[in-house]
Amino acid sequence: MKKLEDYRKQIDKIDEKLIKTLSKRFFVVKKIGKLKKKLNLPPLDKKRWNEIIKSRTDLGEKIGLSKNLIKKIYQAIHDYSLKIEKKF
Repeated sequence: MKKLEDYRKQIDKIDEKLIKTLSKRFFVVKKIGKLKKKLNLPPLDKKRWNEIIKSRTDLGEKIGLSKNLIKKIYQAIHDYSLKIEKKF
């Protein structure tokens, strides 16, 4: 059981890093939202979104992650990012 507890502690630390990284990402998204409003640009940039989804799924596949998993994760991140950008 000690080994299981150790693995769980590792997962907890990784999850904390993921959450902190997401927070940093959304902080930058807020800056983007403000800038897009100032420049009168729409929140959604389809070309950029297509570039992101391609590069992230390619990276995920390269390191052994499911393309579908990466798409789902980034769709959730993108949806939340758009909500943030639309506030401005």
